[in-house]
Parts: sequence; C-alpha cells; structure tokens
Amino acid sequence: MKVNIVSLTCCAGCVSSFLNAGDALLEILSQDFDIVYSPTFVDLKEVPQVDLAIVEGGVRTEADEKLIREVRAKSRVLVALGICATHGGVTSLGNIISVKKLLEKEYFVLETSKLPELEDLMYPICNFVDVDYYIPGCPPMPFLIVHSLKSIVSGKTPIRHQSVVCTECNRKIIAAKLDRLYGIYDKEADPNLCLVSQGFVCLGSLTREGCGAPCPRAGFTCFGCRGPTDSLLYRSRDLYSFLVKVISKRTSIPEEEVKKELYRNPFIFHTFIFSKFERFKARERII
Repeated sequence: MKVNIVSLTCCAGCVSSFLNAGDALLEILSQDFDIVYSPTFVDLKEVPQVDLAIVEGGVRTEADEKLIREVRAKSRVLVALGICATHGGVTSLGNIISVKKLLEKEYFVLETSKLPELEDLMYPICNFVDVDYYIPGCPPMPFLIVHSLKSIVSGKTPIRHQSVVCTECNRKIIAAKLDRLYGIYDKEADPNLCLVSQGFVCLGSLTREGCGAPCPRAGFTCFGCRGPTDSLLYRSRDLYSFLVKVISKRTSIPEEEVKKELYRNPFIFHTFIFSKFERFKARERII
C-alpha cells in the first residue's frame, strides 16, 4: 500500500509517536507500507497519488488548506492523526484573539509580510475535506496508531473506543469530603485514589478512552486530548455541567462552589471547545 504522511500546522508530535512504535513500526513498514511521500522521511516535493494518506496537524495557513485539498484528491483513504487534525488541538487556543492581535503580540519585531498567509482561525481538517478515520490524541499512543493502521491496511474497520478514560484508569473512585479543588502541583497525589476524589480537575470522565490512561496513571490529570466520548459527542453544552456534577459527587463540594473554582481556569476545556470540529458527520469514524 502506497502511503503519504503529511504534516500541516503542528508540532510533529503525532508522527513522532508513530515512529516510537518500535518493532511494530518495523513490521508495518516491511510488510504493509510503502511510504512514498513524507517530509520527515522522503525528499520528494510533489504529492503523489496513493492508497492511504496520514495527516497530522490542523489548517492555520492558506498553504495548509491548499495542501490538504491536494492530499485528499490524491488519496483513496485519509486518516486524521492527532488532536490538531481531528479537533484543532492546542493550537486552537490562538482562536481566542483575532489574527491581527495575534501577529502584533507574537511577531511585532518581524516583517509579517514574510509570514505564511493565515486563515482566520485554526481548523481541523474535516472543515475542508472528507475524512475516513479520526485517531485523536496529543499525541495518539503508538500502539493505538499501529493497531488502527493495520486494520485499515487489511481492509477491516478499526476498533472504536467509545467509553471514557476512567475505564482504563485503575485508581479507586470514592466520595471524599473536601472543601476546595487543587492544581496538580498544589499537593502530592495519592497513587491509588481517583484524582477527582482528591480534588484535582481531571477530564477522564468526559474523554474518549483508547489511550490506556497514561496521564492519570502517572499522577497527572487527563486534559481531554482524545476528545469527548460518544455519549457526549453531540451534547457539547452538557460537558461543563456533567463535569461539575462528577466533581461535586466525588468531592462533596457544592456544585456552585465547583463552578467558581472552574471559572478560574477556563482553558481546561480547550481541547473540546476551541475548535470547529464538525461532530455530526463523524462519530462512526472516530477510533
């Protein structure tokens, strides 16, 4: 199978995660993939016609938009890899201010005429082209990428992960008695108890599983990089109230007090709300 690997506006972390798959990567490269275009691996300027395109990053520049449209036109199957490609990702934080203010803040000492032409917002790629499969994550774990791609290569539908991160986290959920919420660096976390039960704002109860819960298992709160799970995908207005209820139930802090605490850090939902993900087209394609 001939494969293009394409990077739009991103940090290149998702392709790096793919490369970190070890022996599984060597197996797929030796048996299934013939990578014919990838700025990381191959010195080829023209985008060729292929069976499969793997795209990381979102659309922030006009060059991104032109490239993703060309990649789509020359690909039989297109996979969006990582949260920037699927939802807009952390780069969507730039959407909270105008392009003019963004350039004034970040590039005030440079000639902006020499920069790439920017879109008005950061977009996931589904806003411009049809996407066959979405593998969200920041980055997606190597095993998830390899298993999904091997299924696609063999003509099978990849396994979908439809539950929440909490189902993959071995921490014990209890109804604690707390009087406030904590930042992750405010106190040392108990390695056995649910982070929310300890007063930390963990988004595992909202977020699609499939990653193996590496963050909460290591004592760091889930920040939602796999995006909302199926049951919450079409109910974005309910995400906030759902999280408030979960935190209140596990900490015994009244819901109104939880809301006040969450207002202090409005960016905790950035992977969910600062993108233009066209949810209604995509649930059955999200892995």
